[in-house]
Amino acid sequence: MMTIMSLPGFFDRLEQACPAGSARTIALEPGQVLFRQGDDPPGLLFLTDGQVELVRHTDAGRRVRIHTARKDETFAEASIFADHCHCDAVAAAPSNLRLLPRRLALRAFEARPDLANVFSLHLAQSLMKARRLLELRAITPLTERALARLSDLADAEGALPPEMSLMSIAADLDVTAPALYRAIAVLEQRGQLTRPERGRVRLLSDQSHQTAQSAKPGGRS
Repeated sequence: MMTIMSLPGFFDRLEQACPAGSARTIALEPGQVLFRQGDDPPGLLFLTDGQVELVRHTDAGRRVRIHTARKDETFAEASIFADHCHCDAVAAAPSNLRLLPRRLALRAFEARPDLANVFSLHLAQSLMKARRLLELRAITPLTERALARLSDLADAEGALPPEMSLMSIAADLDVTAPALYRAIAVLEQRGQLTRPERGRVRLLSDQSHQTAQSAKPGGRS
């Protein structure tokens, strides 16, 4: 999350720094592809509502979800500095977004160093989040990996963001949904979380946060 200004405010100011009418709106249906890995970068994208999955295909043919963009987020930002897109972008729900062409966004950053600095901060924070996911995926056993991720996401009362699904968390941790559900069942038996309703979990105490913070890659149960 950006700390200097909100992402909607940032994108509005960036759009204002471009010629009038530069941004266009795009509507996507579930499953519709915005761009493919290897395509020319479309520009800077801002999701006004919906959900877009970013998926990379490895040389071995494996499909890896690298990020899920949600309402009021920019995504695939680094592509404006690249020669081609490094992943697919596929709508996971009915989605609407705004697009600033690449050349105009780059010109605006040159003309407005204040906006370029905000964008740099956002990219740095996104990189830290990506590194955190890599760190989480190295934690074993899966119960500790799941607990660490849930603790990252939970608020002070132990509740997860309403838009955060267990399927999305499973993808973050690079495990199947059934494997995550089994890990959650173990954590529930330990008294570290509860399941107030189908598809929702709540951490029960600060102890779970402490356990998550102490979880290290390669740890043991």
